[in-house]
Amino acid sequence: MMNSNTAKIVLFLFFIMAFSYGQDTYIDNFNSVRYDRNNGTENWSTNWIETNDDGDSDDGEIYIEDNRLTFNKTEVNTSIKRSADISAATSATLSFNWETEELDDKREITIQISSNGSSYTTLWVLTGESSGFFSQDISAYIGTNTTVRFINDGEKKLKNKGYAFVDNLKIETVVMVSNAPPMITATGDQSYCPGSAIPVVETISITDSDDTTASEVSIQISSGYVSGEDLLTLTGSHPSISANWSASEGKLTLTGPATYTAFEAAISAVEYSSSGTNPSGSKDFSITIGDPNYLPATDHYYEYVSDVGISWTDAHTAASSRTYFGLQGYLATLTSQVEADFSGSQATGVGWIGASDAANEGDWKWMSGPEAGDSFWSGGVSGTELTYAFWNNNEPNNSGNEDYAHISHPNVNSNGSWNDLPNGGGSGNYEPKGYVVEYGGMPGDPVLNISATTSITIEPSPVITSTVPASRCGAGSVVLGASASIGELRWYATTSGGSVLGSGTNFTTPTIATTTTFYVAAENNGCAASARTAVVATIDTAAEIDTQATNLAVFDGDNALFSVETSNADSFQWQVSTNGGLSFSPITNGATYSGTQTEDLTVNAATTAQNDYRYRVLVSSTTSSCPVVVSSQAILTVKVKTVVTNKKITYRIKK
Repeated sequence: MMNSNTAKIVLFLFFIMAFSYGQDTYIDNFNSVRYDRNNGTENWSTNWIETNDDGDSDDGEIYIEDNRLTFNKTEVNTSIKRSADISAATSATLSFNWETEELDDKREITIQISSNGSSYTTLWVLTGESSGFFSQDISAYIGTNTTVRFINDGEKKLKNKGYAFVDNLKIETVVMVSNAPPMITATGDQSYCPGSAIPVVETISITDSDDTTASEVSIQISSGYVSGEDLLTLTGSHPSISANWSASEGKLTLTGPATYTAFEAAISAVEYSSSGTNPSGSKDFSITIGDPNYLPATDHYYEYVSDVGISWTDAHTAASSRTYFGLQGYLATLTSQVEADFSGSQATGVGWIGASDAANEGDWKWMSGPEAGDSFWSGGVSGTELTYAFWNNNEPNNSGNEDYAHISHPNVNSNGSWNDLPNGGGSGNYEPKGYVVEYGGMPGDPVLNISATTSITIEPSPVITSTVPASRCGAGSVVLGASASIGELRWYATTSGGSVLGSGTNFTTPTIATTTTFYVAAENNGCAASARTAVVATIDTAAEIDTQATNLAVFDGDNALFSVETSNADSFQWQVSTNGGLSFSPITNGATYSGTQTEDLTVNAATTAQNDYRYRVLVSSTTSSCPVVVSSQAILTVKVKTVVTNKKITYRIKK
């Protein structure tokens, strides 16, 4: 059923690393009297460690009280420190809240930092009587053992009433996380038979150098989609994956999270079908990790972002802030009909696109993406299309300083065409619902192929266009004929089921003795045959002469009647031979003959001139293909009557 020349489409997703930035925090809020608390997203690599004190978080010269790290009566060179491994960070910041009471320039707590836990640098000194918030970049001290230390390195011990307090101590890091896009390998270039269902892929493989799971995979009919007829369906059982079909987009979204192995199984189980009475053409399917829609014709990705009431300028800014696997987003530029259809009528919603004539009325330009600055339309409603435009009827009409392009609401026009609106949009059907982001083609974009594409070609439904019945005389084989719009002909003995008796436009039947009906159907490129059409092989019965005409002898002047008895005959033609049977000529009704086209021929008033004439009849059936049957010859003898002469007078009398 599949095309024998199945093509393998393999798209390898690059191993160039795409990077994103995450934030890790190491926090101690001192909200319990312990030195091992971890309140951040990451754990410290050590607890708080005291030097020259008792190591008790509830006692000594350094301790935790009232949710704060407290220094009181702290001797010189007494310290407390804590370490974290922040070697993966690209930057780091140390911060904390602080307060001091009755400290002076000889009694102070010094804040120090070290990248290795042994060599310290002073960041700041807690002294005097005040409070505040400390924050400082410590990126220069990033390491596997970055250590924060508080130490009394002044000249004197803190007084009985001399305090220093620290709270909400945090090391906040920015971590560059590598994110290698997945690798997708897919095969599938198949023939589709109308009325059936077919998998969208023949094989599928998804791999990733740094991930084993995904949250979402989408499969979309990216070209040739017919809404209301085409359908993608997930078959089988896939416990970790749910499926959602969007008829407006022609997209089936598979949602996890699930392993790539589970997604592979689900994708392999997705089938295409059409409810159309006569579908035609071809369909492309794009398989994409994530939600954006992939259009093979442009090799770009498109994403509709819902944001009711957003202005064009805000949408323009928001679109440019979005990325997809390292591709820079921008407010969509739709430069062809296939692109306009894909991002208009085949999208989840309507919204802003990246066109404006705000700078110069009537000079419509693309304001974003690779086409930024390109003019595509000049003028208003009856303007000039410079490259490609898809304005709705009577647009752009600039009704009320409308300088920005927007895809029309389906209540206005369902084909995804455009109209111009003011920056803030309008109300009702003209209220902005969101915007369309396009990814691809920007300078500096990584070279990506993060979607696999497969396709099907819909085989036309074959139709029997003519039949050629045939007949023969008597038992034997008959040659029947037929033709079809497309495909190869198959011959059968029954209206359904049964084995194929033969193939091709001509079919020689087996030996038959009676009229028999055979059936022919067309099969196209492996697709199911069309409805079978009857073709009749007729066996004709030959006309027969049951009783032959016999020789006749009559007297001159008498009528002569030649008769035959026949079966299966409705056509007769009597003939006469005047040369002893060497040749015969047909005769017609008249003064000489009657019944020339019946079983009974009458020779009217035979004369001696007709003596030794020979007669035969040609017998046939007008509804039969059988040949004419020729009767035996019957000879006419015409005799004269007896002659009597009396007194020179002659009398002719019958003997």
